[in-house]
Amino acid sequence: MDALPDDRGPREKRQEDQRRRILDAAIRAFAHGGFHATGMQAVCAEAGMSPGALYRYFPSKEAIIEAIVERDRADIPAQLAPLLEAENVVDALIESAHQFLVGNLKPESLPLFPELFAEAIRNPAVRRIMTGCDEEVGEIIVRVVERGMAKGQIDPSLDAREAVRFLMAATDGVLMRLLMEPGAELEGLMPMYERSVRRFLAPVAAEAGR
Repeated sequence: MDALPDDRGPREKRQEDQRRRILDAAIRAFAHGGFHATGMQAVCAEAGMSPGALYRYFPSKEAIIEAIVERDRADIPAQLAPLLEAENVVDALIESAHQFLVGNLKPESLPLFPELFAEAIRNPAVRRIMTGCDEEVGEIIVRVVERGMAKGQIDPSLDAREAVRFLMAATDGVLMRLLMEPGAELEGLMPMYERSVRRFLAPVAAEAGR
């Protein structure tokens, strides 16, 4: 299939490329010094830009953080869409969690996950951004869990929304453990995670037969 034409003009494309370059530089700066301790001067230095030039694109550190989250958020529907079509819903949920963990364990992403959470706790603006992203992910996964219930693959007595909250907390917890304890490799924790998720979601009859 041929690629869709890019309707952006040269000026718009340059601006978008510059925004992307600033965000990539900001991620490197935040990864090194943390969101709270890293100021706009550090981001400017990493991007090789003057403050005046950078402020034309992002008026504050919160605006940069929001843009980073929104950039990832734009990919969420496409990333999770296959879950809504999966034949085996539980398998698909576990594989999606595995991909989430692998993505966040890449060297360039390692510090960002806990930094985002820590900043969201102390910064209402960042919490609003993170909450919006979290809710979007949660709504899609709720639909996936409800689909699994309808297919007889997930215990229908569960509250779908609370079950999803638990699954997201469990996945976040595994990631935090891996970040805190590098020796606890994903290959070791993932089978335990999968076993727990399958037992938690399994219909009562299926669980009783094990």
